[in-house]
Amino acid sequence: MRPRKITIVFNPKGGSANVNNVTRLAQILRAAGVEVTVVHTTAEPGSATKLARQAALDGACVVVPFGGDGTVRAVAEGLIGTEAVLAVYPGGTGNLFARSFYANPTVEQFARMVLNGAAQPVDMVKLVYSDAAGEEHTQYQLVALGLGKISDAISEASPFFKRWFGKLTYVVRVSRACLAPNALRFRLSTKDKVVDNDAAVVFVLNVTPPMMSALSRGANAADGLLDVVIISGVNTWQLIKFAAAMSFGKPENCRHYYRFRTDELSIESSGPVIPNIDGDSGKPTQSLRVTNIKGAIKAILSY
Repeated sequence: MRPRKITIVFNPKGGSANVNNVTRLAQILRAAGVEVTVVHTTAEPGSATKLARQAALDGACVVVPFGGDGTVRAVAEGLIGTEAVLAVYPGGTGNLFARSFYANPTVEQFARMVLNGAAQPVDMVKLVYSDAAGEEHTQYQLVALGLGKISDAISEASPFFKRWFGKLTYVVRVSRACLAPNALRFRLSTKDKVVDNDAAVVFVLNVTPPMMSALSRGANAADGLLDVVIISGVNTWQLIKFAAAMSFGKPENCRHYYRFRTDELSIESSGPVIPNIDGDSGKPTQSLRVTNIKGAIKAILSY
């Protein structure tokens, strides 16, 4: 059944945000008989989440985040527990969630996907942690959690440079971080194992986009599991060896790579880390609880 009412949540500061594409998408959907509302995010914390939740309460069948992974995650969080369906138009820099399921669509292709596609369950990941002041935070991720200086290089990238230079901004910042990775001691505990390791970066993945496919094969957003990746290189030379293995699509051939799967996880670090939650920075912490929420929302991912 075609959606009757759609809300587009547009982030005008997204890395590849284009208001003309928003206008064109709304025109195509309205021509198909759909009631369309376009709302804009603001600088207020949680803006996209609040807009998505209100859209669902107002009867939107589909909510379209038009922005990067941070906007997508925020909108998805607002849809938890509602009947509204997510459909992601890639309008950011990395667009990792969208790229996990489809290539860069034209506005017309995306409109056809929304009008004809079937929704399917999608997992989200719940993060619970306390900051340095002891305040507890609960946040959700849709793509990836990153911990460590290399991950910080991504989440702390300037929106200005991302908009002008795109993914090159990430390449430059990550390369610089690899010159002095400042590895920390991480303890990762599951129901049946404890992994204690010095690591340059730790990733917890819900999906694996094409550009990261070698990092964690088979991770998808509907299996109820987290893919946990530890890169234990503590200096530039060790990270170069890992990068070489990655370039051949075989990170498992490098002894500085370790991966496992679980549905929940506790992470403790020897020093403060800033969670990179789908490209956005959380609050500094040394302890997190990570849990997969199976089928938390529904999304249109193909047609």
